[in-house]
Amino acid sequence: MDKYTSSQPLLPHSSLPERSSSKKSLALLLCLFALLALLVPSPLNPLNASLSSWTPSAAPLKNTCGQAEAIIPDVAVHDIASVWKEKDRIVSWHQGAIRVPTQVYDEMGEPGEDHRWDIFQELHDYLENAYPLIHKNLKRTKVDTYGLIYEWFGSDDSLQPLFLTAHQDVVPVLQDTVYQWKQDPFNGTYDGTYIWGRGSNDDKSGLTAIMSAIELLLQSSDFQPTRTVILGFGHDEERGGQRGAPAIRDWLLENYGPDSMSLLVDEGSGISTTWGRSFGLPAVAEKGKFNLNMTVSTLGGHSSIPPKHTNIGMTSLLVAALEKNPHPVILEEESPIWGFLQCAANYAPDMPKGLKKSVGKAQGSKKAFEELPEEVIDVGLGGDWATAGMGDMTEALLTTTQAADIIYGGVKVNALPEVVTVIVNHRINIASTPSDVISHIFNTILPVAKDLGLRISGLGQSYTPKGTLRGHITLGDAFEPAHEPAPISPTDLGTAAWRVLAGTSRGVWASRPEVSKDGKMVDLPEKEELIMAPYMGTGNTDTRRYWDLTRNIYRWRYFPDAANQGAHTINERVSADAMVEFARFYQALILNVDASRDM
Repeated sequence: MDKYTSSQPLLPHSSLPERSSSKKSLALLLCLFALLALLVPSPLNPLNASLSSWTPSAAPLKNTCGQAEAIIPDVAVHDIASVWKEKDRIVSWHQGAIRVPTQVYDEMGEPGEDHRWDIFQELHDYLENAYPLIHKNLKRTKVDTYGLIYEWFGSDDSLQPLFLTAHQDVVPVLQDTVYQWKQDPFNGTYDGTYIWGRGSNDDKSGLTAIMSAIELLLQSSDFQPTRTVILGFGHDEERGGQRGAPAIRDWLLENYGPDSMSLLVDEGSGISTTWGRSFGLPAVAEKGKFNLNMTVSTLGGHSSIPPKHTNIGMTSLLVAALEKNPHPVILEEESPIWGFLQCAANYAPDMPKGLKKSVGKAQGSKKAFEELPEEVIDVGLGGDWATAGMGDMTEALLTTTQAADIIYGGVKVNALPEVVTVIVNHRINIASTPSDVISHIFNTILPVAKDLGLRISGLGQSYTPKGTLRGHITLGDAFEPAHEPAPISPTDLGTAAWRVLAGTSRGVWASRPEVSKDGKMVDLPEKEELIMAPYMGTGNTDTRRYWDLTRNIYRWRYFPDAANQGAHTINERVSADAMVEFARFYQALILNVDASRDM
């Protein structure tokens, strides 16, 4: 197994050489021809007297997936396996958090005016009662009324703090679907295997794991951090993080400054068994986001004399045009998906042979690299993360997605609708920009607008038909301004933050109860080790508000994919055992980061 070496980056970075120039390629080609001339069988070539034939072998696959050495904290400091003795308490803590229905909605007023925010005070009261040692030993600060910041002060101010984040809020439970839940969505039922309820997975699991880890660390050890640990819990991530995370960021910038955090870990992707290999897949990048508000305005009238297309019909044609013209599939060398594919080619024994061969070719051929995305989509990435109502996960990772999620218009069954609004959610590929998306939208709906006699305005776009004007399309953003894709966090082993995060994850894996009776790290066979690889989520997290605080942002949950189900839909649940391991991971991370002097 490859140990610590900065010569094996997972993704391209500034120290990597660029692909050969055309002049270098020509020189190499001439050298190859010269070599062939020497090796081709010929009576005039004495070197080939004993050669009947020669076939060049395929280029070997480059190992661009170096692995950090597995590490867990010294037992003399703290035995992280002791969290298993507290499984019942961790389950109970999580149940209590689920039972507080901190639902948020796209449109909400100010705290104090919109009473839907009031429920967060109930959660704060619960946290204070459930975790007394945290509230005794850490300093709590509230921002924007309900955002939470905890500071566990270290003894050395020269060390940059560790920043751990989660969010308190959950998506609403649609009342029309409650009957489909196997358990009450806000009861926190524990059936002996799973803990059920809205937020059990997204993201009160992170909140409980972090708080449990620290409460139990304070209870069972004399550990006092050398490096400050900061916790940040926003209260509206599910509505775009418009209030909580920005308020937390601004407070941290004022009190700690820009680029002040050594490492940020937030919710994200987890542990996936893919092609016969267990991968840890922190999301090191995040898509951009743009919510299109497209409003079509027309004249109304009595429904007994309708035009060829009512306003709703026109809007439907516009939406259909967008869906018939998806954004292009793009894979770049900087993409975490390319990094993952290279890791899989090196370590996954059941990776389809054809795809593995194509990855090897793409490492040295621009043409092969450009052809790779379509094959990846056709084959898939080996995991099954999407639910039945969703689309193709692999394609979603390689393109800008668009989803018409909200539409409303019309007020009476016998009155022609005058105003129809549709909101289309876009998740912007890391190789694209919001301006690219807006241009694509305009160019796609323009032919329809011409055919229907509709004017277009908004978002810097404009069109006026020459003939009869039937209506007006207004383009704008919904709920929040568009934002760019996130910067890609480093994954080369020369980056201490990645090395500690990846090494800790591998160490916790190698000391889990399934392989270790006493919680000590065991020497696993190479094929059973956890391989850490870069990945990317399809959604957005609060981390998009924290870019100014650190470049080392990793959206990572030490959580098997199979151990959590139902995020944003019915029957959300998490494995109780996985919750204990999640807390054990956070203890290990806090202690390992505290021991590091490279960060």
